[in-house]
Amino acid sequence: EDGQLMTFGSDGMIRGWDFETIDAADSSSENSKFELEPINEMAVGRHVCLFSIVKSSQADSTVWFAQDSNGAIWKVDLSFTYTTPDPVCLFSFHAGPINGLDVSKNSHLMATTASDRSVRVFDFLAKTELTCSCFTQGGTALHWAPPSVTQTGNLLVTGFEDGVVRLLELYDPTGLQIVTRHKVEAQLRLKQAFKPHNAPITTVAYERNGTVLATGSSDCTVFFFTVGEKYEPIGFICVPGPVQLLEWSPPSHPENNLLILCRSGHVVEVPCPDPEALETAKSFQLLELPRRSFRFKSIKSRIKREEEIARRQALKEQRKKERKEKEIPDDEEEEEEEEELPRIYIPEPPSPLYWGFFSEPGQFWLSWPFVSLLVKSTFLILPPSSIETAKQKLEKDRQRREADEKILAKRKRLAALQSTFKILLSDNLSLPENIQLTPVVCTRTHTCTRRRWNS
Repeated sequence: EDGQLMTFGSDGMIRGWDFETIDAADSSSENSKFELEPINEMAVGRHVCLFSIVKSSQADSTVWFAQDSNGAIWKVDLSFTYTTPDPVCLFSFHAGPINGLDVSKNSHLMATTASDRSVRVFDFLAKTELTCSCFTQGGTALHWAPPSVTQTGNLLVTGFEDGVVRLLELYDPTGLQIVTRHKVEAQLRLKQAFKPHNAPITTVAYERNGTVLATGSSDCTVFFFTVGEKYEPIGFICVPGPVQLLEWSPPSHPENNLLILCRSGHVVEVPCPDPEALETAKSFQLLELPRRSFRFKSIKSRIKREEEIARRQALKEQRKKERKEKEIPDDEEEEEEEEELPRIYIPEPPSPLYWGFFSEPGQFWLSWPFVSLLVKSTFLILPPSSIETAKQKLEKDRQRREADEKILAKRKRLAALQSTFKILLSDNLSLPENIQLTPVVCTRTHTCTRRRWNS
């Protein structure tokens, strides 16, 4: 560019080097290094990592557009004169996956957090970013506090990779709720920070009355806090696996319970802890908090097996109908060798739970990733009579399954005998007539046809 060799680095610097000096450099020297000072340089900005740059398509333009791997597009003027304007950030966004997103219940605002260690607030009506705050760790969870916690709707609960929870207040939320053409100065301010976990925060949730906050983490614990001007710890419980989701029961339910979904396939239900009724003088672990838990396993292989059985049964019914229409007796049906049914397979490790919610008291729905299936489950304690009935049903199912397997084995043996008989019959017909075996007696039963041969 105008006799300069331009370089763009991950340090956010753009430098111009005299190309003629580089071209005329003495390469015969034993020293492979050639020191040279740039004739022009520009710092795009702090924490900028350039990795792509494109020149403007306008003729005789000195404007370039640079892409920042930290999540920005910059407009830079490389005329290198005294009147050259400073670089301008045209767009700013997250770099990498977004791990948390929620919308305000009171306004047209949306908040996000990502692994790039930033929390951003957007006005999705104006399609603009209002403010951005950066931290020392990547964000992993975000929840906008409901009106039951704060009527102003300006509180964000954010979780980070190091197990820290930060309460962030959005400055001047009343002004942000008004749709205007004027730019509103917005700012995120830290209200409180605490560290309840030793691993990334995966989910946070307020109970339905807004008096208790629950936080879940991949360290297999759930921590409870009282909600107020300052959040105070109540205690924690241990769960069988890394926490995927926390879901409180809705106001329509008589009991205030928390549904805990774990990536290990476990589901745990606990009541909302009462700080006054729990003893936490020696430890914050809530060992006396009652719970109900289940572990769900994949049923995909069983569903496929049942679908295959239904398909084969439908095929048999169709063939039977065709024989009836053609007036072909059932005893002349040729037994075909059936393939083995798909075996029931439970993967290890189990499929992680993805989402769940209460539907009715004691009942909830679950879903798994990559599985087009929604399962309704129930926390239910059965009376002894129902347990005995369930055992009898399981025993009948087992006996029926064993009988089906025996029938299938007999059919396979019969098909093998029929195949062998056809081979012998073909071999017999290929022999000279004087030594061929001739059938003289033919008896028929309801299961098979018996033939006796005479030589």
